[in-house]
Amino acid sequence: MNIAIIGSGLTGSLAAISLANSGCRIDLYERLSDEELINRDRTYAITHSSRKILQKIGVWSYLTTNLVPFQYLNVIDYELNKQCQFLINDLNLSDQKYSAVGWIAEHKNIMSSILKIISNIDNINKIPTSVIPNTNNYDLIIAADGSNSNTKKKLKTPSFNFNYDQMCITAKVLLRGIKSNEAYEILNSEGPFAILPLGGDLFQIICSQSIVKGSYNMSQPKSLFLDYLATILPYGIEVDTIIDEPKSFPISFLFNYLFYSGKYIYLGETAHKVHPVGGQGLNLCWRDVDSLTNIISIPILRNNFSIIPVIYSLSRLIDVLLISILTDSLVRFSRSNSIIFGLPRKFVFVILKNFVFIRKFILNLMTNGL
Repeated sequence: MNIAIIGSGLTGSLAAISLANSGCRIDLYERLSDEELINRDRTYAITHSSRKILQKIGVWSYLTTNLVPFQYLNVIDYELNKQCQFLINDLNLSDQKYSAVGWIAEHKNIMSSILKIISNIDNINKIPTSVIPNTNNYDLIIAADGSNSNTKKKLKTPSFNFNYDQMCITAKVLLRGIKSNEAYEILNSEGPFAILPLGGDLFQIICSQSIVKGSYNMSQPKSLFLDYLATILPYGIEVDTIIDEPKSFPISFLFNYLFYSGKYIYLGETAHKVHPVGGQGLNLCWRDVDSLTNIISIPILRNNFSIIPVIYSLSRLIDVLLISILTDSLVRFSRSNSIIFGLPRKFVFVILKNFVFIRKFILNLMTNGL
């Protein structure tokens, strides 16, 4: 099959590798240089679903040196003063042997590794533009050019989207009083607050706040931002210093009504975008890649490629819809101060702490998807 992919970010590039390994000829269209693609300041939580996909297409071994494993995931509800800890033993037996609940990856490290892999694959042809001169040359066209996709705008594909009344602030910090192999997801009335290990005493802070409070914190000098972090970090954890300049970006939600339009297939954030709570975004995008590759690998469908977009869209619907609802509900649930939600929140933590099978079910749902 001849396939065009528009966008060579992490999702588009992984799709190129995966589909090329399945025997497809890939033209990868990207207007940005490799340097521009690499130099993005983002941090991801990699789950076992992504680990399996990366192993399947033969790139896991190239990326492991750039990943920081964590063995403890602490979930804290500040409003209730409740805490639950997810451990390796809460994973499926097949996942436990990897000795990690998940991994933390910096964008520049994994992006540069994936681009090197692409440069060594003969049936991937990189083209330095985002405009396809003749779409008739391709059996399928994959749009992986992000949530502000020009491709999707051109095709006028309808979607459900909105902006949260929050912004996300990220910063790298040195911390004391915390293990180098544990991560935190903290729920409070302002929004989720994540602490992700980057090796040694270095951690990534990902903080969701109201736009008003977030704008105020971003306008303050580093010393006052440190004071703010001191008030929100869990007891016993202290911040030494900020390594880089804090950065911020708006938080939005996106869900396409269909994940295709004709022979165009929407992949990753071109089709869906969720709140960063729980680190589901990239893992959900890479499950798109795996699903599409599995479908294209079916011999009978290669000869009837016109139905592939429909089958792909249906195959991804439940997983994407469920994760979208779970992440959005978690944000709204945790921010509410209403007593109506207080009792259910307490009940959830009681269940998670006392019923191992439910804790395992929740972790494996967030880790492996559907």
